[in-house]
Amino acid sequence: MRIWRESVSLKCYKVIGYYICELCDTPEWLQGISRQILSVSGCIGEQHPRWECFMGGWDKKANQEYQEKLRLDKEQYRVFSETAKRLFDVGSLDVDSRFLRFPDARDFYKRFCRAVSCRVISVSTTREYYEILAGERKSGNSHGWMNGEDDSAPCLGNDILGWDISGFHSFLCNSLQKELPDVKFNHMGLLDHDFTEVTRFASQIKGKGEPVEWIPCRIGVSV
Repeated sequence: MRIWRESVSLKCYKVIGYYICELCDTPEWLQGISRQILSVSGCIGEQHPRWECFMGGWDKKANQEYQEKLRLDKEQYRVFSETAKRLFDVGSLDVDSRFLRFPDARDFYKRFCRAVSCRVISVSTTREYYEILAGERKSGNSHGWMNGEDDSAPCLGNDILGWDISGFHSFLCNSLQKELPDVKFNHMGLLDHDFTEVTRFASQIKGKGEPVEWIPCRIGVSV
């Protein structure tokens, strides 16, 4: 696993939150990026726990299939769901399956998600973009809280994300990589460029794709 050498001081990155992200096969419409992909966007990848676990909205069959995927027995799945609901109710887990604090994400992963190919990752950005995102989240459907601590986790790569009401879009959702002829990806589908270059890419796709503010983000591996 390649760990990036930083172009920006770690103290400059402010944590937005933590995700338990599944390393998924890359969708067919994104072929040519990488064989597998790690993404906080629900359009591309999968994040755990799924929001239906703590907000409702799926049928019995889908619920059973999710339990089987996690390889949890009936009692374990009950505790899994109750834990997710409790974390959501106290504001430690948000609608986009984002954990506010690392210990909660780490413990949830270790208790319930070991059977799935996942990583606990941090998502962070520089203060300028952090403040832009903080303003956008106030008008969405989320709790509107972010972590704000310095991100010291080793860097897996970078991404360009945009907040849309209740979750992140990746610039890949609209195939905006086609607008960036110099772009390269690593084996997890993350940008294989330093943060300074990714910031330049984000400015190049401004106003394109989803109606969001495209923000360069650092993806760190925590577990």
